Amino acid sequence: MERKEQKVVILHGFDKPEILKVMKLLKENFQGEDLIFASTTPTSLTWRVEDLINELKQEHEEFKRMKQIRQQEGKQGE
Repeated sequence: MERKEQKVVILHGFDKPEILKVMKLLKENFQGEDLIFASTTPTSLTWRVEDLINELKQEHEEFKRMKQIRQQEGKQGE
């Protein structure tokens, strides 16, 4: 089975309310997809796109791992 490419959305020039609207719209239209969202920073604007996407993928996996650990810890406290 072919592995699907990770979907990454990078936003530039949006304010926080606009970012939240875009995220909501995309999540509604890509249900079940593991989307990565990011907005540009002065530092990220200097990176090669490939490097930025790779960094975002790594961060995303780390956040997912941390979320799993928190959920497991919460179940143990029940």
